[in-house]
Amino acid sequence: MLDVWNITSRHRDQVMMICCLITVLSGLLTFVQSVGPSCDCLHFVDTYGKEYGVFTSPDWPAPYERNIYCLLYNFLAKEDKIIEITFDEFDLQRTNNVACIYGDYVKLFLHIDRPYVNDRTTANRIMCGKIADIEGTYYSSSSNLIFEFHTDWKNTSSLGFRGTFRFLDKKMFKNDGIRLPESKCDYLFESFQQTDSSNTSSPVTQVTRGRFFSPLYPSIYPKGSKCTYTFIGQPNERIKLTFEHIRLQRSDTSCLTSPDVIYVHDGSNESYPLIGLLCNTNTFVELVSTGPELYINFQSRSHAQGQGFKGRFLFESGPTSSTNHLEIPSTEPEKTEEGMTVDSRSSTESPTCSYSFDSDITKNGSFGTPNYPEPYPSNIFCKYQLNGRGKERVQILFTDFSVHKPANTPKNCEGADAVMVFITINGRRERLDNFCGDELPQQLMSNGPSMTIEFRSHQNTEMKRGFRAEFRFVTNFGISTGVQNQRWVCGFNFSSDKSIHGSFSSPNYPGRYPRDTECHYFFHGKESEKVHITFAYFDIEGVFPCDHDSASDYIEFSNFRTIDRKMDRKCSAKKPAKPIVSDGNFFRVTFKSNDRFDGTGFEAYYHFNDNDSLTYKKVQLVSASEIMSSSLRFIFYLGIELVLLNL
Repeated sequence: MLDVWNITSRHRDQVMMICCLITVLSGLLTFVQSVGPSCDCLHFVDTYGKEYGVFTSPDWPAPYERNIYCLLYNFLAKEDKIIEITFDEFDLQRTNNVACIYGDYVKLFLHIDRPYVNDRTTANRIMCGKIADIEGTYYSSSSNLIFEFHTDWKNTSSLGFRGTFRFLDKKMFKNDGIRLPESKCDYLFESFQQTDSSNTSSPVTQVTRGRFFSPLYPSIYPKGSKCTYTFIGQPNERIKLTFEHIRLQRSDTSCLTSPDVIYVHDGSNESYPLIGLLCNTNTFVELVSTGPELYINFQSRSHAQGQGFKGRFLFESGPTSSTNHLEIPSTEPEKTEEGMTVDSRSSTESPTCSYSFDSDITKNGSFGTPNYPEPYPSNIFCKYQLNGRGKERVQILFTDFSVHKPANTPKNCEGADAVMVFITINGRRERLDNFCGDELPQQLMSNGPSMTIEFRSHQNTEMKRGFRAEFRFVTNFGISTGVQNQRWVCGFNFSSDKSIHGSFSSPNYPGRYPRDTECHYFFHGKESEKVHITFAYFDIEGVFPCDHDSASDYIEFSNFRTIDRKMDRKCSAKKPAKPIVSDGNFFRVTFKSNDRFDGTGFEAYYHFNDNDSLTYKKVQLVSASEIMSSSLRFIFYLGIELVLLNL
């Protein structure tokens, strides 16, 4: 077969003939209709025994020609295949700073069911600029994919593009559920029971697992997609979901304001509590239901759709123990105490003592070093696994800490006896921190339903007593004020009908806030009221302008339920100098952390006021408030408000 993957200008006149010839030789016997009467085309129907085929712009790696009205790259696969194309190099002159509708561009047609396009066919992507400006890899939704290359008359030194293509089996992206009648993308996934063939008298529940995808995945999902995924397990089962890949938008906006969102409910429909709210881009997000049912609702309202998502599900049996009392573990590696189950698994080595705490058995308890409060043994390795469900987060409070730390030990506790805390980030086990010495660690919180703590000792020559810690599985993210809003994973309402003043804080305050977390605080006043917010403490990891490019966590304010363009985000350790005042009777504060760093968050005070002339000027003049305790500051602010109300 002829190789036409790399063409030069002197071959341009022969392209149309070559395309037709390849079509006949390949046995496809299809007619290729161009976008316009002067469009040329290239066919790619085989990789000739290699894993990948190659395509390039004309004259690559020299600069491409000018005045290419329309050159079509037509990829044809068998009916049971889809096409993947990847741009390894991409350099097209950008004429328009915002869009690529003028000048030099590549126009992608990913959702076509026939091997041709015309001037009425809608393109899925129009691309120009550099390789950093595009996604890189794209997929067809059928066995056909076409892209158009166009250049204008302006001189350029841009080199064009070089890429690879391959053909993939469609069955790799098939939902392992039943599509509901008269629906495009609503699926039902059910667990089932079978009888063990070797023991017909003993029916056993088969552990059911599989995959689920956004519509047309791995291609771009259609505009206006509304899809549901319902999981129904056996009474003793729960559902574990792992979103391996999420590509909805390339943005760091809040999921509250994002047009494309994945809602995960802890039950069979959207009336149940929300335990997952996913948007933008992410990888390996894990969610676990509290019972045998789970419901996903995917909605797209954006004008520029993403690739979508792929995930795995598992129906797994829950624990059978009904006890709820936990004791501090001993040095006996195989001992099972009341409310604890021995976990002999370890990702690195076999622990000396290893225990698993499950929220189905107890919502709180304590653990510590072997023999506590007596000195712990040398040369031991203990592992404590804490597993929650639904929207639960693991909260750890160390009540005593005294661990051997030699002189000149570095900050990461290398060479010392140490407590190591791990969470899961992007599917990988990430170390949250190491702790050693005699300083009590800050209160900690997991970013998901689970957390792992390990303790390793070398030589306890100082006969240290070790540590004791309390744990809780919480659904309120450690936020004790306001009324929790079940429409959001982490949302709280503050209404002047209930209280005209009060406080609110970041999750897990005064400890470190969890990573990969988004919380919303909604303030609802009477018609003539405004809310005044003053920050008493502020430590949000990041630098201005507090966005994705600066890898910043942030706080965002809005007078609307959507984005308020006139209000800047806030981050860093510098708190807002002035009180923040709403424009009307509704106000929203959003806290969002990423997966990289963490801080100790914020504490703030609010007050609803129906007199615009009353402000917090008096508070701003008192510099001594900076050193006041949290409780004294609250009394101080409250006293000022009472004075103002009596004016």
